[in-house]
Amino acid sequence: MDLSSVGIPNIRTTKIGSRRDGVEIVEAVVRLEAWDGYLVKRWEYPTTFWEKSRAIADGRIVLRFARTRDSAPEDWDTQVAAYHRLMEEQFDIRDAIVKHLRENFEMLKETCYLDPDDDPDVPRITEFNKHDFDFKPFIGPQSVSIRDEEKDGIPYLEWSLNCKWDEEHGLAAVTHGSRVIDLDRGETDIYKIFADNGTLEEELKEAEKYKDMPAPKPQKPWYQFW
Repeated sequence: MDLSSVGIPNIRTTKIGSRRDGVEIVEAVVRLEAWDGYLVKRWEYPTTFWEKSRAIADGRIVLRFARTRDSAPEDWDTQVAAYHRLMEEQFDIRDAIVKHLRENFEMLKETCYLDPDDDPDVPRITEFNKHDFDFKPFIGPQSVSIRDEEKDGIPYLEWSLNCKWDEEHGLAAVTHGSRVIDLDRGETDIYKIFADNGTLEEELKEAEKYKDMPAPKPQKPWYQFW
């Protein structure tokens, strides 16, 4: 497939796996104007030791999806369409993520033991400001991956977001169109996608098949014959 013709800028591919069964990870640096000014930590490192690193917040993020090496162009129509849909709906998606975080931040504080009195990087949200609290200084997207799972022909998008109060783990979110399916610390729950697209029962049955399978025996190193 000639990726240069699909209209996604700055594309590059990385091959992983074996030559026979490998896949190519497709990456592109794209600019989402909706996230201009949000916390996007992509560092420009100094050329001299006394200069400080500088964070850039201009809405540029990494877009990712995977393809098999023998893919035909039409095999990736869904992913390419998802990119163009992302560009068209980016403001609605941003508003949905911020709204979901605003509405569920108290639960996140409890499960992650966040306290603005102990950490000034934790947002201080109250009854008076929770409906219009500005998360712009606190969060921002780092990457978005187009997942294989889809619903009504539209793939789910998985977002990796920087957040000021947890630089190690950040936030992760899954969206479908302009709906937020999941948002949590560091990683999301795949079963929420299955529940949303109606495949949960099927996936649970499939997982049940492997539940009682014995673990594979560890292989001896090639140089041990006894």
